[in-house]
Amino acid sequence: MRKFLSFLLVSLLIFTVAIPSIGFAQTNSKIELKQAIEIAKEKLNIPSSGYNFNSNYYENDSNKTWYLTWSSSTNGNINVSVDADTGEIISYNFYKPDNTPVSIIPKHTREEAKEVAVNFLNKIVPEKFKETKEQETDDYAGLNPKIAYSTAYSFNFIRIVNGIPFQGNQITVEVNKNTLDVQSYYLTWGSDYNFPDPKLAISKDRAIQIYKDNNSLNLQYNLVYTDVYGNNESTPQAILVYSLVNNQPVDAITGKILYQGYYGPYIGRMGSKSDNSQVLSPQEQKAVDDVSMYISKDKAIELAKEKLPFTIGSEYSLTSSNLYKDNSNSNSATWNFSWTYNEGNNYNYISAAVDATTGELKSFYRNDSNENNAQGKTPKYTKDQLKSIAEDYLNKIQPEKFKQMEYQDVPISVYDNSPYTSFNYIYKVNGIPCPFDSINIGINKYTGDIITYNLSWTDVKLPDNKNIIGLDDAYKTLFNNGDFQLSYIIYYAPDKVYQPPSKDIRLVYQLTNFNGLIDANSGAYIDYSGKPILKNENTQFTDIAGNWAEKDILLLSKYGIADGKNGKYMPNDYILQKDFIKMLVKSLQPNNVIIPLTSNEDENYDNYYNVAINSKIITENEKKPDSKVTRQDAAKFIVRSLNLKYIADLNSIYTLDYYKDADKIEDSSKGYVAILYGLNIMTGINGYFNPDENLTRAQVASILVRYLRVEK
Repeated sequence: MRKFLSFLLVSLLIFTVAIPSIGFAQTNSKIELKQAIEIAKEKLNIPSSGYNFNSNYYENDSNKTWYLTWSSSTNGNINVSVDADTGEIISYNFYKPDNTPVSIIPKHTREEAKEVAVNFLNKIVPEKFKETKEQETDDYAGLNPKIAYSTAYSFNFIRIVNGIPFQGNQITVEVNKNTLDVQSYYLTWGSDYNFPDPKLAISKDRAIQIYKDNNSLNLQYNLVYTDVYGNNESTPQAILVYSLVNNQPVDAITGKILYQGYYGPYIGRMGSKSDNSQVLSPQEQKAVDDVSMYISKDKAIELAKEKLPFTIGSEYSLTSSNLYKDNSNSNSATWNFSWTYNEGNNYNYISAAVDATTGELKSFYRNDSNENNAQGKTPKYTKDQLKSIAEDYLNKIQPEKFKQMEYQDVPISVYDNSPYTSFNYIYKVNGIPCPFDSINIGINKYTGDIITYNLSWTDVKLPDNKNIIGLDDAYKTLFNNGDFQLSYIIYYAPDKVYQPPSKDIRLVYQLTNFNGLIDANSGAYIDYSGKPILKNENTQFTDIAGNWAEKDILLLSKYGIADGKNGKYMPNDYILQKDFIKMLVKSLQPNNVIIPLTSNEDENYDNYYNVAINSKIITENEKKPDSKVTRQDAAKFIVRSLNLKYIADLNSIYTLDYYKDADKIEDSSKGYVAILYGLNIMTGINGYFNPDENLTRAQVASILVRYLRVEK
């Protein structure tokens, strides 16, 4: 999926940024514009009228491409790229405005969409498609991912060479869930590759040992937050984990670790949560200025200038200053400043952040366009000289913290083509690293100037390291949950990261499909919030065959909504309120609330109740986890989840003459029952609603499927 998103960004840039053009009459391509248009229209069934047409030609050392665009305010936009030498369609994107209401459960299944994708590829790139295999995706994302809002099914086909996947060559197709139109297609394919013979590969067991010997797993503290339900004011906690730190592939031929290109220093907070700071309004900022615990703006600027390793000259203008409060720490705030200076074509920028409580310099960044001009020349300083400059500065501005830190070497960073080298120092306690307490500093290798600095520091309590699992047990968890397998990759040497596309193909053993941490106490596979990862696999229930609601139960299982115990769904049992609420919350869409999958059942139910109460689906007084759910109660919960309570409460406007037992329905429930009848979610049995009848688990499955089919 990440590869596809990268493609999407590239595609947007291609079609929105000015493309280097060559006069069409001067192109030396084998396929002329007229031919490219004909190829696209024939293979993609593009209409001959109703669109405005535009084209561009792009050529570099390795590619020649025609970019074709058909646009219409009513019919949408079609973007196509055609290889100007082979006539092969490289990419296709179709977008048409559509305000048609859609349901959460799409009109077409993934299987139907896959048939469309396969037929499309057999028409567009039949020979290449024969060499591919569909890449199965890992659906776990910390929430119910299968019904996360999306208009299309995505299919990724990886090239297979000698029975081994080659990630460098793949085909991606997206098919609309409701129309079965192909929305996008992208081909990533190369030629003239020399693939190493897999018969020469070392054994998997030997590769695993080499991978372990590289210290791929490391015991460390990790910072987690409890605000999985949007509580931005939660306090961070530290936990002990085994984390992947050296996840480099093993060359299957030489048995050596492969270090690939490094793209420059990391600037930002390691192991921290995303920035949820809030900028204060002018009135709030003035109030904060008056509070003695925060230093003033002028004092913060003074402290910043004192501690910066360079002088901010009078030619620079202060262009912004803001005081930001850290929601995870009620007593913490940061002053952020930026200065700019422009002269001709040169743009100079400096930013700095100062702790508003302690006065510490937290970070700075300096951009000088003149310094960037040195890029490409021979560096003036060695890595050791740059490291000495960094440590002299750190001893000056952070002597106490720096004494407690250990340098984290990145062996390939000095060889890349970026203009600066980064050095990272991490706080250690009892030999265990705390990556969230760190200093990162970057120095220009041509001038020796310090251009970036970032201090990340917390005051969290660290747990002890007693009763933790050993490294061997951690590796068992790693290999049980990730895939360590042979793959072909395109290799970029550390000093070749900015060079044209590589033709260097390596056969490697590499770990894939592991996107979490290992709890050092329990040995469990956990996510970055500290919760156990339970992969959302389609449950095959053993007790639903022949049940009248079998199809609905299977569908909910596929979407991660229906679950049971010990492989059983228990369709004829009455559903308990806690299970009804859990299934209803899982069905919410759009789903903007993260529901962590945990191994603690009681905690899981509490999480779902919290969401339901916050979403006003159920009140605290109505919460009775182990009670049965009547049809009348279910109607209320479902209508509230649709945000229609304000309409349902207008009881006097509803008549229920289509129900023979309307007199048995409570007045306060009539609007809810009527709305669900109109939406075809709950329509009664033989003319009776039976308001006080308890629902079975099979009935709930059927009701929720109809609920998910509501078009809105």
